[in-house]
Amino acid sequence: SSGINAEYGGSSRIEMAQITQWVQYGGKISERKVPLERYAEELNLFLARRTFIVGCSLSVADVSVATAIAPFLRNLHITPEIQWDLSNLIRWYKNVQQNTSSLDRIDFFVRPVYLL
Repeated sequence: SSGINAEYGGSSRIEMAQITQWVQYGGKISERKVPLERYAEELNLFLARRTFIVGCSLSVADVSVATAIAPFLRNLHITPEIQWDLSNLIRWYKNVQQNTSSLDRIDFFVRPVYLL
């Protein structure tokens, strides 16, 4: 089932360790020592075959990274090229927004999104 499961922090020690690493990654995104575009590209590649960052359900990792990358997405001017280039990131972010009320919905997804 979709949504936040009872093991929001992971259902195994391996998942808990991965979540910890991704929360730290979210912190690095928030520091903005590296351009957010670089993180967006990395995340887009990572999410190519994944629905969630860790495991098969929403976790703290998803919320942490989504919150950190939100300023980039909020200010992004959507073009067909961007829609294509960041399609995995955009799909994942929409999914995180739909599955949790802990993130503020941003107007990024209210604007028309080109369908390719």
